[in-house]
Amino acid sequence: MRTATPESTGTPSAAIAAFLDDLYESRFNMHAVLILRHGALIAEAYREPYDKDKKHRMFSVSKTFTALAAGLLIGEGRFSLSDKVVSFFPEYCPEPIHPMLASATIRDMLTMRDPHDLTTHGFGIKANWLESWFLTPPSHPPGTIFQYNTTSTNLVAAIIERITGMKMIEYMYPRLLTPLGFSDGCYCGETPDGDSFGGSAVMCTPRDLAELTRFVMDGGVREGVRLMDETFIAELRSKQADTSLMGIPAEGMFGYGYFTWRVRHNGFGFFGIHGQFAVGFPDSGLIVVTTGNTTDNYANEGDILFSQFMERVFRHLTPALMVGPPPSHGPLPSHGPLPSHGPLPSHGSLPSHCERHIRLVLPHILAPGSAVSPNIDKISGVDYKMHPNDSGWMTVRFEFDLADNSGKLIYKNRRGFKELPFGFGRAVPFTFPEEPPGRAKNSGGPHDTHASAGWIDDRTLAVHSYDVATGFLHLNAVFDVNAVTILIKSSPNRYPDYGGYMHGVRA
Repeated sequence: MRTATPESTGTPSAAIAAFLDDLYESRFNMHAVLILRHGALIAEAYREPYDKDKKHRMFSVSKTFTALAAGLLIGEGRFSLSDKVVSFFPEYCPEPIHPMLASATIRDMLTMRDPHDLTTHGFGIKANWLESWFLTPPSHPPGTIFQYNTTSTNLVAAIIERITGMKMIEYMYPRLLTPLGFSDGCYCGETPDGDSFGGSAVMCTPRDLAELTRFVMDGGVREGVRLMDETFIAELRSKQADTSLMGIPAEGMFGYGYFTWRVRHNGFGFFGIHGQFAVGFPDSGLIVVTTGNTTDNYANEGDILFSQFMERVFRHLTPALMVGPPPSHGPLPSHGPLPSHGPLPSHGSLPSHCERHIRLVLPHILAPGSAVSPNIDKISGVDYKMHPNDSGWMTVRFEFDLADNSGKLIYKNRRGFKELPFGFGRAVPFTFPEEPPGRAKNSGGPHDTHASAGWIDDRTLAVHSYDVATGFLHLNAVFDVNAVTILIKSSPNRYPDYGGYMHGVRA
């Protein structure tokens, strides 16, 4: 990936610094932030243990991958936007088929103008994820009203795999991903039925996502070679469906292309829940890419977070851009000090030899509080018997290692004894003691969980745990002389038996 200093592309370093500082101070738990201008990477920052080579679940950004795979097939003449969905799934079609289902096309799926009023899988229909679409009664004619529906994407991914006889990402590699310089080993997690979970489970690196965004920004061309039809790419990133009545905050109201959002200032965006964002502004040449785990930022964090994130892009980055065409032809500068356009971020540093672009390390967003409490000796190793509670926890014990600035929570629930370690002033990596449901198969594994803790006051301990593929779990424990009261909050539907209030007494 080509790199450059911010100023060489007309982008003040101070604007980037202010943007990153705002994200950090707002406790947006971003794992990676990449900023590109005129095709060059001008800033990137990672939060340990994530780096440029770490594959991350893209969640609904995966939908744009699915749209691009469909575009490749259309370009090969192997199917068309007007093809009927039902023609690919005769085994699922009930008799008689509802005419609204029978008339739905590939274009209707790509533009989220499905005949249903919700995602059909996982909502009471006792069928596999694809069949649920055929068994759920439609609510309106297809091709009319926008309604966000992940089942639409899964149908398109399944059609791609039925036509090609290959997994979706495997099909994309030689035709698109390899020419774009994607890392090796990208893949898509699977639905319970074994199809690629094209709506939510692509695994790739942040730089891979940046390359894909740049490709869409450039209209389907890479290094002077056209890889996809220009018209399809133009339609993918332009308004095909109206979204103004969907109740989606701010940035979701500017329209929808082919599994791609429209944003202000003639921009387009790939949006995945929990902080997977890629937005491009063709008029200014700006691209911003992030991955993250922001599940604890807002109660309904998906839509709200996207708008809050974009507000910061518009506050710090877009107003600071130098107006005008891209830099003149020729190589970008590779050495020399950055012009003095403001301080670099206080939570990172520019390498002493001044690399071609800003490289930063994002600090962990740790649990608030201090590492010590005068009551630790009275609490450490004490067993508490919990009163009946919705989470089914029976006993709780906290143990602390002052020399190591660490501790662990040992508890017994319906499935036996479990252990959750944590660090003070640092995040401790571990494998969560139970496999949370709701994870797409093969989409991140049971690792990449980190927990930190802090004493909010002498008797209140906060423990914050994050999992890259699942979400967050936050616990506050308040200790009295012979009792403990605990409140657990976690990502909705991600951690059953880990939520709500419980109270226990010294055993």
